[in-house]
Order: sequence, then structure tokens, then C-alpha cells
Amino acid sequence: MLLRWLAATGQTITVLFVWWIGVEVPWIQCGIAVALTLVVNVLLEWWLRQIQWELREGFFHILLWDVLTLTFLLHWTGGLQNPFALFYLVQITLAAVALRNSAVIGLGVLVTVAFLWLWHHAVPLRLANGSQLPDEMLIQGFLVALVLAGAFVLTLLLSLRRRSHRLQMERERLRSELEARERFLSLAVLATGFAHELGTPLGTITLAAAEMHAHPDAETAAIIVREAERCQKVLQRLRELGQEATGSSAQPFAVAGIVNEALAELPEMQRTRVMVDLKACSAVVACAGLREALLVLLRNALMASVDQSIVQFRVHEQGGSLRFVIEDRGAGFDDEILRHWGEPFRTTRDPVNGMGLGLFFVRRLAASMNGSVEVENRAGGGARVSLILPQHNSAKT
Repeated sequence: MLLRWLAATGQTITVLFVWWIGVEVPWIQCGIAVALTLVVNVLLEWWLRQIQWELREGFFHILLWDVLTLTFLLHWTGGLQNPFALFYLVQITLAAVALRNSAVIGLGVLVTVAFLWLWHHAVPLRLANGSQLPDEMLIQGFLVALVLAGAFVLTLLLSLRRRSHRLQMERERLRSELEARERFLSLAVLATGFAHELGTPLGTITLAAAEMHAHPDAETAAIIVREAERCQKVLQRLRELGQEATGSSAQPFAVAGIVNEALAELPEMQRTRVMVDLKACSAVVACAGLREALLVLLRNALMASVDQSIVQFRVHEQGGSLRFVIEDRGAGFDDEILRHWGEPFRTTRDPVNGMGLGLFFVRRLAASMNGSVEVENRAGGGARVSLILPQHNSAKT
């Protein structure tokens, strides 16, 4: 709206300037043009405040009105001879910034028609004594018109710059919030997973300690030691993930060792259902969270497979990357899940059995390693998930 009030001010200055240099002014016609502009501005202000009307929704029609008003004013004040015909360029500039291409072209056609009409039908500028304006006056008028038109354009550019800065700040704020939310969800995934892993050995230790209290023996003590070492390994992995999250470089791990550790965490009955094809035994990858990601994918595949069927787990190298491919014999993913795979809280399970955070963790892990995840349904039934990660440099030398 600031530009519109500047436009009304510019029209008033135009009329007063023409009168000041001694030109005969048709006050009634010029007064009508300025008054109409002021009335339109007041109505727009009311609409914006009372009914939350968006100015951009009718901006094309507003510019059309401004072009017609300017043409009417110029018609009575010399037409193209009037230096303030430069304000047509201001209208075109506003249209180019705020409107679609088709609207800009339409407004340009209207301005061209207005130019042609003023060329043939405008009332000439004359002094009060009936003589024509000297060239000096026209030059002065062009200077004033150029300054005012430049002020309009400068005001527009500064407004756009401020708006662009606000949008950039808002975008940065939303990005920071999104990253914080994803970090929080990743921590929720890890906390849930590690709580589950620690719960099993701690439960065993509790039972063994109670048994040992009643009947001390070396075998029970060995169970306690073994399960305590298992807890230490879980805590060590948690420390490694914490170092990676704080920016410390992850240590390279042999793929074969990570795969074996992931399989070892599965119950015996589930582990026997996994058919492993490890063709990248010597490969190395620097990813502290890989073991947890593989466990998520393996558990999902085992849960999805029907009738205790086999789950295929293949690891191979391809183009400098490692592909961890897991195939199940379940019903596959429906279209909705495929479109939103890896988004948090997207799951077809009962909330008791999971909230979709595990797949979110896998997707985020791949992205943090400049890798990717490919998800598809198999032609013969079931689903295929491929986790693709770059190899560590030491594996390529």
C-alpha cells in the first residue's frame, strides 16, 4: 500500500508542478483523477484490515485501474509531451515483479494502446497565455519525473529486499527446527533400541544373581560375567554413536564383522531364517550406526515374512559403494507406505510394536553418509530394501 499512496502523491505533484511552471491546468479533470486514486486507496486499506483481503489476489486489476487513471490524467496534461508519462514504466515494473507472464504481457499491450491513443488524442500542454512550452521547462519536467520514477522503483526494490530477507530468515528457522526434530527422533530411536538391548542381559543378570545367591556356582557366575560384557559392548556402541553425532569422525569397521554382530543380536530362531550372501568380506565402512540400521531392516523383514519363510541378506560392492540388500517374502509395501517410506510415525503396525522410527533412523543414517535407501516390491512377492553406503577410503587402496 505504500507504493499506492506514493502513486497518489506523484499524481498530485504532477498536477501542481504543471501549474507551478505556468501551464494551463484543467483542474476539474485532474481533480477527478487524483480523487479516484485516493478513494481506491482508502477502500483497499479498509479491505485489507476488515476482511483480510490479500492485495495480490486483485493486483492485476489494480494495475489496470492505475494505467487507466494515469492515461486519463495525461490526456488532459499534454499526453506523451508530459514528462510524467515515464510512470508507465513504473506500472510495467510492478507488473513484472508481482504478476504472471501472461498478465505482464496483457498490461504491456494496454500501455501500448494508451501510448497510441495519447499520441493522437491528448490535449497539448500550453502556457496560460496560449503559447507552447519552452524546451527548458520540458527538460525540468523530465528531471522531476525521472527522480520520482526512480524513487518509486527504489522503494519497490527495497521492499522486495526486506521481504526476501524475512523469507530467508524464516526458511533458516524452519530448517533448524526440522533438523532439531530429526535429531530428537533419531535419539528416540537409539534410546529405544539400546534400552531393549540392555534390558535382555540385565534381566539375565538379575535372574542369575538371584540363583547364585541361593546356590553359588561357577556356571552362574560365568553367565553374569558374559551378560555384563554384553552390556559393556552396548554402551561402547552408544559412545561411538555419540562421537559421530558430535562431529567426531567415525572409526572404520569391517563389513563382515558388522554383519555378524547384527546377526548375533537376533534370537536363534530368527537367525536361522536369514540366508546371508556376503560378497564384500574385505570391505570397510566408516559408519558407527550401521549395525543398528541393519538390525532394524532385518527385524522388519523377519516380521513381514509369512510362514517363517527365509529372508535373503546380500552384501556386495557396486561402483565404489556397498549395497546391503534385504529381501522378504511378505505382502510387500502398499503404495502409501512406498511414497512415505522412512518418514517418522509412518507404520502399518500396532503402536505397541513400533512407531516407524526405525526406518526413519535408517533413512537419516544413509543421508548422513551421503548414501541412499532404495525400496521396492519384488515381482514374485515381498519387498526389497537396499541400503547403499560409500566405502571407506582404506577399502579402495
